[in-house]
Amino acid sequence: MWKSICSAVVVTLATMLAGCDGKAPSTSNPPALPKVVAGDGVIRGKVTFTGTPPEMRVIANAVCHPGVKEPIKEESVVVNTDGSLRHVFVFLKGVAADAPMGGPSPLIDQVGCRYVPHVVGVQAGQPLTIRTSDPAIHNVHFTPTKNPADNLNMPGIGDERKVTFANPEFIRFKCDVHPWMSAYVGVFPSPFFTTTGDTGTFELTQLPAGTYMLAVWHERFGEMEKQVTIADGKPLTVDFTFAP
Repeated sequence: MWKSICSAVVVTLATMLAGCDGKAPSTSNPPALPKVVAGDGVIRGKVTFTGTPPEMRVIANAVCHPGVKEPIKEESVVVNTDGSLRHVFVFLKGVAADAPMGGPSPLIDQVGCRYVPHVVGVQAGQPLTIRTSDPAIHNVHFTPTKNPADNLNMPGIGDERKVTFANPEFIRFKCDVHPWMSAYVGVFPSPFFTTTGDTGTFELTQLPAGTYMLAVWHERFGEMEKQVTIADGKPLTVDFTFAP
């Protein structure tokens, strides 16, 4: 009898703990997105800038790494000679994955007093590795609106930290020691995201079939989106153009 009573108590306590995180239950949770693992859809394209791009500031006396001899330029707007635009996030809206993205942790490094790459994407809950390859002291300071803020001291070559962000948003990284250092981390609910590379092009693969919004986001020019209908085995070409 006592064994049965104890078992019932244990089950009851386990049930209570499983549904309790120490906070009152939320009554305004957003509706869950449809869960889709992946498909065979592909979207390729290019992001361009039309008009005269803003001039990027040259940062004088910003050499903090012995191997860096050239002046550092601001990187918020980098337009190639053909008008293509670098450092743009590209992502599919309206889907959530059943499982976190596989593969290695995305990396953002500090090299020659700049963040490399300037923009990096990560799935919500996926670890992001922050490294410094500089002998100079850096701090990585970020103040998101939907995730906890932090200020990480990174004193020298090879120092690493891992961080995770639970909620999707775009987060600015900065260094208070070297105030010209800036980068953006995009946190996404699904693995269907990428960034434009050196040629301003992008490719999204393994997309689930269906009709969604394809969006692009740039730190200076904001967000644009287009409706797309994805079918397995039928690649799409979708281009975007920003203007001043």
